[in-house]
Amino acid sequence: MITEANGKYLNLLEGVLGRTASTPEYPSTTAEFYFWLSKEAKTVELGNLVAAVAPDGTVTFGTIIAMHGMMDLKDFNTDYISHDFGSPEVQPPTDINEAIVCKVQIIINTNDRVRPVERSDVYFASSPGIEFALGMDQYKGQDKGIPVGVFENGDGEMTPLLIDESFLLGPEGAHLNVSGISGLATKTSVVEFIAKSIFEYCGQQRGRKLSLVVFNVKGKDLLYFDKPNPFLWEDTPLAIKSRQMYDLMDIDPEPFHDVRIFAPFDRRNPARVKSIRKDGKVEPFVWDIAEIQDDISQLFDLSSWDDSIEAVWVDIQAVLEKQDITDYDSLMNWLAEERRSTYDPRHTNWHGHPKHIFYKCVKNLSSLRGFYDGLVAVDGTKPIDIPLHELRNGAIFVVDIQQLNERGQRLVFNKVLKKLQRLLEEKRSGSEFDNIIVFVDELNKFAPRVREGGKEHIRADLIDIAARGRSLGLTLFGIEQFASEVDKQIVDNSSTIMYGRTGYAELKDEIYGWLTPEMKARLGTVPRGTILMKHAKFTQALYFKFPLPACIPGDLYIPAPDEDITRFAEEEDLSAQTAFSQSEGREFDF
Repeated sequence: MITEANGKYLNLLEGVLGRTASTPEYPSTTAEFYFWLSKEAKTVELGNLVAAVAPDGTVTFGTIIAMHGMMDLKDFNTDYISHDFGSPEVQPPTDINEAIVCKVQIIINTNDRVRPVERSDVYFASSPGIEFALGMDQYKGQDKGIPVGVFENGDGEMTPLLIDESFLLGPEGAHLNVSGISGLATKTSVVEFIAKSIFEYCGQQRGRKLSLVVFNVKGKDLLYFDKPNPFLWEDTPLAIKSRQMYDLMDIDPEPFHDVRIFAPFDRRNPARVKSIRKDGKVEPFVWDIAEIQDDISQLFDLSSWDDSIEAVWVDIQAVLEKQDITDYDSLMNWLAEERRSTYDPRHTNWHGHPKHIFYKCVKNLSSLRGFYDGLVAVDGTKPIDIPLHELRNGAIFVVDIQQLNERGQRLVFNKVLKKLQRLLEEKRSGSEFDNIIVFVDELNKFAPRVREGGKEHIRADLIDIAARGRSLGLTLFGIEQFASEVDKQIVDNSSTIMYGRTGYAELKDEIYGWLTPEMKARLGTVPRGTILMKHAKFTQALYFKFPLPACIPGDLYIPAPDEDITRFAEEEDLSAQTAFSQSEGREFDF
């Protein structure tokens, strides 16, 4: 029965899509129901959100999770014979009944009763119906919704998909994880769009104090947050639809403006930075030995840095503190003298450590200038830190570490992460930030999933953030190709999980066991710009679409021919900091 109260939840213009039915083979339960599809309902597909209206006016909402074509045939041989023994052009003498049956997973109903669906007419859910079914109407009215894209139903109606601010940024829940096949312009693009939505809705409209720290781990994907996306303004179907989405969600399709980019120092590059971006907008950073001395062990594997070498390093650190040695050059000069003092065969140890262990530790330290060039200040280069204390509301800091090796990337990531934690803890009383969002690509590099018998990795800090970051105001946005390769605690602690197109081998992992075979099949073929999302406040996963990002993807950016790559080399203050010694490039002779 259609009434004024429930009619707003239905797309009455599209009409009835079909009728529910329950059979011994396909019974309706409190969790799901089935309906056969009208022959005129040509646009219904997997993932649509529908509403079943019972005779008493109760509306039950659900998502189509499977579709089956059914005929009144005993077997294929029967159909083969009816076509004159295998002639497709021959019409059988009698019509064969054919029906499409949809399986619907129930989300909610209007009377909150837990009962199987009775015989009902089925409609497309309207935008108000979708908002009610997903609970978006509750926080939409409280100005707590953040648009992440649009839900496009089978009737073509687009509904802004809002997620609760307190379940994305905290304090109720936090963190976003996105996985999917690389190269389809999905994972990075959706996070860039969501970041734009957060800055506009939470920052500009609601006054939430936000900043974003981005780690560019590969190529130039995340180096152009400040550059407009020209593809958004083309006369293509994707661009036109993207602009419609921006209008529907009331988001300004402009790139970010307050953006600073940092990369390791490069002594041999006129731009003085190890970065693919060459327009002079990238600022260098480089650390002295005092800054990274507590992290030295992270830069070597267990075969090069074991407990005995760590013990030597502890004693070396004590000397560094006592003699106030803070730079790498002074450390290596002092170690050279110490090594020479042990040349006498009568000296079998150094400060109680076997001499050969001391030599191995010194050799490791000597290798830092080669293996981690750009991170360690050498040859008179003065240290330059990433000025995280200059982060302010609405700012974006991009840390470009793609030219470092994997251990160097981990060192930078962990150091910045710890500093951000301290920054939030120190500034919490002054309320200078409500949130700092950390966005990292290739999350599996920093928090890999450890299989049985696998090797432990440095991931404790990320696990800690995933567990308590929502109360601190530190939010993690991570993306990776394979969700199965990321530490389970981090994924499980993410209140919002998204999947782009996913390979069939990956879909065999146990973490996808909640998907039906039909949903897995679709996830393996979804087009660009389509995402499957699980969210803490949604009882079911659902597909949605998002527009082209307002900033240009790095792999599509074409630099202007007049880009100035020498800005930092010409600045007097940096030149004064980079007075190289006559021995530039020398290796310490051990």
